[in-house]
Amino acid sequence: MLFSHRNVVIALAVLVTLFLFFRPSKLKEISPLQYLRALGKESPEILNSTLGFQQIFVISLPERSDRRDAMTLAAVLSKIDVTWIDGVAGKDVLDKVVPGDAYDKSISKGNKGSWRAHMNVLQRVVKSNMTSALILEDDADWDIRVKSQLQVFAQAARPFTQPTPKKPHKPIADLLTYDTQMPPELSFAQIPSDLVPKLTPYGDDWDVLWLGHCGTELPKNSVLPPATPEGTGSTTPSDPSQRPPQLRISIPGDPTVPEARHLKAHPFALNDALGELYPPHTRIVHASSATTCTQAYAVSQRGARKLLWQFGLQTLTAGWDLMLRDWCDGLYAAPAEGKGRKRPICVTVSPPLFSHHFGKGAASDITAPGGGFVNKEKEMTPYVRLSVRLNMGRLVAGAGLEDLVDQFPDEKRV
Repeated sequence: MLFSHRNVVIALAVLVTLFLFFRPSKLKEISPLQYLRALGKESPEILNSTLGFQQIFVISLPERSDRRDAMTLAAVLSKIDVTWIDGVAGKDVLDKVVPGDAYDKSISKGNKGSWRAHMNVLQRVVKSNMTSALILEDDADWDIRVKSQLQVFAQAARPFTQPTPKKPHKPIADLLTYDTQMPPELSFAQIPSDLVPKLTPYGDDWDVLWLGHCGTELPKNSVLPPATPEGTGSTTPSDPSQRPPQLRISIPGDPTVPEARHLKAHPFALNDALGELYPPHTRIVHASSATTCTQAYAVSQRGARKLLWQFGLQTLTAGWDLMLRDWCDGLYAAPAEGKGRKRPICVTVSPPLFSHHFGKGAASDITAPGGGFVNKEKEMTPYVRLSVRLNMGRLVAGAGLEDLVDQFPDEKRV
């Protein structure tokens, strides 16, 4: 009896210690990945060669052998398997194949080619009935620790993408009432443990996961702006129920996030608001809002079908990323039979996990990002600390994590 009693006391002591150590206020003292491991919440599927998606596609023009060489090495060095999707030259897109509303719009040839290439990927996802797919552009870059980053993102996305077990079976983001002047927020350690998906490690109820971009807005407070007419490029849907949820999931203590002075989409850009609102090394997961550029985004089977219908058959009015932006912001929401209007579920992350790589003198095949910024002397990738592309020579030579160059090291404190 004494032995049994002592075991109980020891067990209680261990539980109390774990609670005190891993409660939300302590999360800032350990990395988010350490927290996941300590609680056994890792998703082993994300460690596979397709990052927990059924397939990874890379869109690339066949003649850009330079980009295919670089992407092939980057993927292999990251233990990732990619499938090529041929890019489409704008001159090869016939007028008769574009949606009818494009006839009176000034759509550049580059944008038409990009649109068709993305539709081809969506068509393949739909035809193969894939559960999910990640779509990359061929100049994307990422941190060598991307699998660890996605472990954390998957957990943080579930309040948006995973219905709660209790009624009414909606994600947490749709259950919160926004009756304060500040957006509702949960820290990473406050995410309920009962949000367990079955279809994908990222959740069972989502359309788009926007993982790589060149700009997005953090959700605003509950004072909603006035509605503006659809089709104007505005990101304010006329129906308030279609506006993205305001919930933010904060991930403090993420060592892969650069300090605030480095949080900008390109060298000439203003610093992101994220660095002013949160402590250093904080990442935020939130609903997509005014997001631009499509370096990396994932689609579910449901999302791919919706996008292929809307933009393959109905609408072509701007560049692909701008149309996807407006779609995620609710501007294209259509009535579902007997169920009212259904807002797309698009989740993004700030700063992004994938970013555009600026090679020396390299420019986009469509339009140069960053207002025409072209780096003539030094390669760089915004937001990414241990860049795979910038460390490619070291990785090919067999360098370990500790030997890689951090392009955005923390400022030394005296």
